Amino acid sequence: MTQTYATDPAHHAALLDNLPADVEALGVVVRNVVGGAGTPGADHARLVDLLDADQARHPGRGLRVPRAYPVGGTCRAAALLMLAALRHRSLPARSRVGFAPYLGDAAHVVVSYHDGGRWLTTDPRVAGATGFVLPGDAWLGYRAGTLDPTRYGGGAALRDAVLRDLAHVNGAEVRLTDEWGPMGPDLVDGLDVVDDLAALLVAASQGNPVAERELAERYASDHRIRPPRPVTATA
Repeated sequence: MTQTYATDPAHHAALLDNLPADVEALGVVVRNVVGGAGTPGADHARLVDLLDADQARHPGRGLRVPRAYPVGGTCRAAALLMLAALRHRSLPARSRVGFAPYLGDAAHVVVSYHDGGRWLTTDPRVAGATGFVLPGDAWLGYRAGTLDPTRYGGGAALRDAVLRDLAHVNGAEVRLTDEWGPMGPDLVDGLDVVDDLAALLVAASQGNPVAERELAERYASDHRIRPPRPVTATA
């Protein structure tokens, strides 16, 4: 699987050589560089920016060498590093946006990887984390009246999470603050579109190849749901 704009390590590609392919062991490396959940750090736009900062602090050190002071970063930064390492080995991997009940239901980014039979999820920042909630499931629950949207910031926040998750699945690893198209504080029009996208995301996550293809086609053909370059960050 090829690197994306955000995961391309550029001149730091050699740092990804000989990193473990096992995701649990790779998570240890990621936390060594970025730190665990709660470690402060910049929301680097690209992995190369994170690695520039790491190598400025730890010149010439491989990513496995213990760091007393990780360079820090967001959950997205941790995901970018794990994605890049897996893709460096040509292993299928993509990031997912959703909500972490083990972090107070906060908006969060994790990594999804394919084990040859199905997509599995791992959190590079939190070892052994379980229960990650994908926004497609949350949105459908909200629309069915079985989920209180205020748990995740409201209906508009759920819609925005669905669109960000769609972008990540399609290789545009946007920030959690990036906005485009119908995003914003209000929830007015286009709910049927979000319904469709949420249902397709859920089906694709369950391994439905037809849903995977339709998602890719919708993403490629509908500029409203696709982030522009550059997107606008709210913070």
